[in-house]
Amino acid sequence: MTETKNLKRILIYFLLINGLVWSLVPLLRLSLPMDTQEAIVWGKFCLWGTTKHPPFSGWIAYPFWLLFAHWDGAMYLLSQICVALGVIYIYRLARQFFDTSKAVLAALLQFGVIYYNFSSVEFNVNVVSLALWPMAAFYFWRAYTANKWCDWLLFGVLVGLNLLNKYISGILFLSLALFVLADGGVWRLLKNIKVYAAVVLCGVVVAPHLWWLWQNDFEMWHYMASRSAGGKISAWWRHLAYPLKFLAAQILFSAPAWLTYACFRRKNKSVEPQNKTAGIFIAITAVVPVMIFMLISLISGNALKSMWGFPCLYMLGIALFYFWPIAWSNAQQRLFVRVMFGWSVLFAVAYGAQCVLTKSERFRTNCPQLAQTLVQEWQHENGGAALEYVGGDVWFSDMLTLYGGREIKPMIWLSPKNNPWFVAADFGEKGALVVATDAGEYAAYQTAYPQDLSAPRHMSVTYQNAFGKSKTKTIFYGFLRPREVENGK
Repeated sequence: MTETKNLKRILIYFLLINGLVWSLVPLLRLSLPMDTQEAIVWGKFCLWGTTKHPPFSGWIAYPFWLLFAHWDGAMYLLSQICVALGVIYIYRLARQFFDTSKAVLAALLQFGVIYYNFSSVEFNVNVVSLALWPMAAFYFWRAYTANKWCDWLLFGVLVGLNLLNKYISGILFLSLALFVLADGGVWRLLKNIKVYAAVVLCGVVVAPHLWWLWQNDFEMWHYMASRSAGGKISAWWRHLAYPLKFLAAQILFSAPAWLTYACFRRKNKSVEPQNKTAGIFIAITAVVPVMIFMLISLISGNALKSMWGFPCLYMLGIALFYFWPIAWSNAQQRLFVRVMFGWSVLFAVAYGAQCVLTKSERFRTNCPQLAQTLVQEWQHENGGAALEYVGGDVWFSDMLTLYGGREIKPMIWLSPKNNPWFVAADFGEKGALVVATDAGEYAAYQTAYPQDLSAPRHMSVTYQNAFGKSKTKTIFYGFLRPREVENGK
């Protein structure tokens, strides 16, 4: 009993220390990741959708950023809150199948997956999924087995929030539906009024977003298609190559967890009784999400982004503990905790080294300084007038929106379709600062606005690592003179 209580405390301490480490180490970089900046911008305009993803991540990001007075570190902390919340619910789900000790160890095993440490720095829809998927799975299992109103209603809300975060969460719910089919529980659920109440509640949560999609011509579907279409491999065998590449990436990213568990099990195998329903649930939820991605790629021949597997591995620890059990001694449990903490520290050291050694602009841009320099250029050119729109490259558009002044709005790629907050008359009246990463990109903007966009000016920006090594890149910027712009051009 004492050892069990110690392990529960260890889980809490582990999450607190891990969260602190992974909130502080990213401060070695000079700039917030691009996806994180983008999420804050989405939340700033508080719409029911964006042209890339549903709005939920932005709704979290912007208020949190404001709460900490625009401190970049707040976003790294927010990412670790999502990680910790997800691991807590993995533990709660594991408790449905194991005793407390094994549930703690199964939850800690997730830190051998890079999605829970190295890749969790960049707050985005994937990091939010780390929390939402285990929460939804937990309340579904409790609802399915105990049939309580509160669990069904919470599950309905979480289905809605998952869909408001990222559409691929539909894969999670497809896997849950396959479990119901495999377990023979379809007719029982069809007769259950609580299930219909959960469906209604989910519909209430998602309905405003669906209306927004209808009003905006389902623009984000074009983005989704562009992210998955094509690839570098040609001919018929890409239908095999891309799914296998995706699977290999998921195995590689979780290799520390697999290796750690294999080492402990090699001499400590155990045979334990299993529950048929629990076994079906764990097997399907652990394997099917990855297999669905692979099936999509197999049929379409399209490449898959390896990061799309981000939330799919949340059942890894539970599945390993359930299907390949270990007879744990107290000493082995303590050693396991130290090993998992060691992985987390090792990943943190690797990430910190990347932050100080790299010369990448995504890591080494002093965003407030560069934003203020460009704003001053605008003010000098326009008689001190306030800058209210910035257009062009997404990196610079979001950066200036966050660090250039409270009232700046982004006009990403200078395309009204990419900016649902766009107001044609206001944009035409105010004009914009336009920033591009190269001459070809700026020339494309001049083609779109031939009468109004000035000739490009050049600015050299130096990106320097912590040891003084640097590289210089030239950015191109100019001024879009005020005019009437037709919405949808």
